[in-house]
Amino acid sequence: MSAQPDHAPVTPYAPAPGAPAELLAQLRADKRADTWVPAFEREWSAALEESRRTFSLAGLYEVIQDWQ
Repeated sequence: MSAQPDHAPVTPYAPAPGAPAELLAQLRADKRADTWVPAFEREWSAALEESRRTFSLAGLYEVIQDWQ
């Protein structure tokens, strides 16, 4: 009998370091950039401030995942 778990642990989502810049470039190239870019920048700024305050990257990851 094995002491190994019978399920794989869930790996948390972690975007690539350049993901925010790549996503912002895609948003800027879209015809809806006038709406999307300011919305993304607001959410990203809020998540960045929250991560600085709480020392957690979860909010940043969530913004990237939601916008992707």
